[in-house]
Amino acid sequence: MTNLQRWLFYATLFAVPYLSIVLGTVQTSFTTKYLLHIQLLPLVLLVLFGIYSAWIVLYRTFTFNDCPSAAKELQLEILEARKDLIAKGFKFRD
Repeated sequence: MTNLQRWLFYATLFAVPYLSIVLGTVQTSFTTKYLLHIQLLPLVLLVLFGIYSAWIVLYRTFTFNDCPSAAKELQLEILEARKDLIAKGFKFRD
């Protein structure tokens, strides 16, 4: 099952009962009493998803690891590649 199929499955699991309640197919005392809350549920879920997404982005930004050893290794590889290109006749501007 791909991610798209999984998300469509979850959306369907939410949409079918939600639409049946909002459109009046299912009427109970609970749904009648809390109809406004049920109608606002997608908006609340959207706001919560936005807050969750912002939290994840900020958390992963602040806990991003620096790798000084990998940076040194990469700089050495760049120098080796530069020397190899100079040996083959390439001229750099800097």
